Amino acid sequence: MLISVIFRSKIGQLVSVRNPGEAVSPSPTPSVSETPAPSGSMVSATPFPEPVKPVVYKGRPMDEVRPVPDEVKLFSDSQKQDIYNSIGNVAQGIKSNPEYFNGMIQLGTLKKTIGDYIGARDIWEYASVKRPLNSVSFANLGELYWRYLHQYNLAELNFKTSIKNDPANSGVYVSLSGVYFYSMKDKANLADDVLLEGIAANPKSMDLPRALASLYEKQGEYAKAIEFWQKVLAQNPGDADVMAAIDALKKKLAN
Repeated sequence: MLISVIFRSKIGQLVSVRNPGEAVSPSPTPSVSETPAPSGSMVSATPFPEPVKPVVYKGRPMDEVRPVPDEVKLFSDSQKQDIYNSIGNVAQGIKSNPEYFNGMIQLGTLKKTIGDYIGARDIWEYASVKRPLNSVSFANLGELYWRYLHQYNLAELNFKTSIKNDPANSGVYVSLSGVYFYSMKDKANLADDVLLEGIAANPKSMDLPRALASLYEKQGEYAKAIEFWQKVLAQNPGDADVMAAIDALKKKLAN
């Protein structure tokens, strides 16, 4: 329970990127002998019925505890010790059972929580090679490469892989759209295309039309923004905030 609470608090800080205190290698193959190459969104793991590839882990030691002071300064000593102990315990579980996929996802989350972004990257890359048809490790890598390591091409690649493996995860479309809009100006025109693709794959999603309406509003395409805010309103009639957004946009169009 402690770890899940800590993790949620960390997710709220995704747009506030701190220097992890070390140089980050731009190499896309830091941790495993093969590289598969992404919140928003980081999600829990489930087992996948796919063949397991034999692969040797070559990243930082799994049980290494490498906290970044700025990332752990708000934790009490007992909280930090709980996290550090969990890293050791989960790492031992993976060593005992090399197919412990959920443990790989959890270990990466623990390492990210203490600011060890390279350690998190290494274990999630390893998980991605072990389970190339999963979506979770790729989504997590996308968030890590985008928001923390600032390797946007790798963020794009991992998000795309996550979507290919699980088209029903609406949050990954939103994250990939964000990469294009905020971080890859040469591909900013793809930001709405990704969300439209997500809506086509998930017609009952409420998050995707909302994200697209907000995007069009930021881009100054007010008529399109109104169109998708109205779709959001149709799913949730009586939403005062959405009605206010539509009224404000209509006034802008009238001016």
